[in-house]
Amino acid sequence: MDIRLIALDLDGTLLTTDKTLTKHTERVLSRAAKKGVYIVPATGRSLTGISPKIRELPFVRYAITVNGAAVWDMGRQEPIVRQAFSPEQAVELWGFIAKYRTMRDACIDGVARMEPEYYNKAEIFMPDEPGRMLIRSTRKPTERLGELVADRNVTVEKFNLFFREEAEEERQQARRDLAQFEGLSVTSSLGNNLEINHVDATKGRGLLSLAAHLGLEMGQVMAFGDGENDVSMLRAAGVGVAMENAPKEVKAAADLVTLSNDEEGVAYCIEKYVLTDR
Repeated sequence: MDIRLIALDLDGTLLTTDKTLTKHTERVLSRAAKKGVYIVPATGRSLTGISPKIRELPFVRYAITVNGAAVWDMGRQEPIVRQAFSPEQAVELWGFIAKYRTMRDACIDGVARMEPEYYNKAEIFMPDEPGRMLIRSTRKPTERLGELVADRNVTVEKFNLFFREEAEEERQQARRDLAQFEGLSVTSSLGNNLEINHVDATKGRGLLSLAAHLGLEMGQVMAFGDGENDVSMLRAAGVGVAMENAPKEVKAAADLVTLSNDEEGVAYCIEKYVLTDR
């Protein structure tokens, strides 16, 4: 395979369940980068939500963030592409989702922000410690967040809703309710969340835009993912790879299935298909 770009979902894909990048996987990514392959995080997280451990890897320059709402050139510290809500759309949605009994956040100008009342009670909606750690390490507590959402001088990229584990019926109802809004993309990357983006903000579109920016054909692109929000990216890439821990719908969208995230499936697949001398 003539792979020149590898796009990597983070949670459930590149990272182990405890949110760790293993030393072996890091070495494999470094070897691929030395062969001239772009290594690109492709995540639902905001730019600042990508851990410094990933963001500061010497071979990582580009990132697809908030499900494709913003594609960043981190070397220049500027977005290549943005697909955000209009100011009117952001205000309407923020008011609408307030009726659900959820923990919510808003990604604004590359920063994931959460009201302190939710940030300080993350354990109610994220019962596992890795999940709580993710929230606390990637969200910025922000008072009067609704006022910031309504500020026409900011760019609102995504809303995220987290439901209690026992509230799956409410989560599904919220998803049906959101279908009444035109111009939205609603996906899920965890078992208890809904991620709301502009309809043109998908990882697949972000990947297409970045490949074009770098002058690459999609046949030269490999993408890894495990969640519903990764499906568009797996389909857009020349080689889409689902993790063994992915649900069947995600595997069905992929060209290959690799080992699970806890078995270093990313490293295994890159060694087998990208770093092979055959």
